[in-house]
Amino acid sequence: MANDTTDEQILKGLLDTLVMHVLQDGPNYGFGIRERLDHVLGTDSGMVKEATLYPLLHRLERNGLLASHHEPGERGSPRKYYRLTPDGKAFLARRVAEWRRVAALLHRTILD
Repeated sequence: MANDTTDEQILKGLLDTLVMHVLQDGPNYGFGIRERLDHVLGTDSGMVKEATLYPLLHRLERNGLLASHHEPGERGSPRKYYRLTPDGKAFLARRVAEWRRVAALLHRTILD
């Protein structure tokens, strides 16, 4: 049986990539990122929970992969917008290449 810690690590790496990929299109705030992921993931959108997304955004920002700024919200309270930093763009490019390699390996060995 799969180890839950291993599953969490795989998911963590994938979520980093998915969130950063959304931000590749331009700055966005937490709820906007989640809406975009829900749209892209469809029936798998449940894997991105609010309790997971915001700590992930904060961690990526602490690690210098994202930068943030506040803008007024439609309902008065400011929204925190995130964008990729140059390091974040480079990290995302490396991560996408890694996932492509993993997908190709799985396709050659398990999925064929």
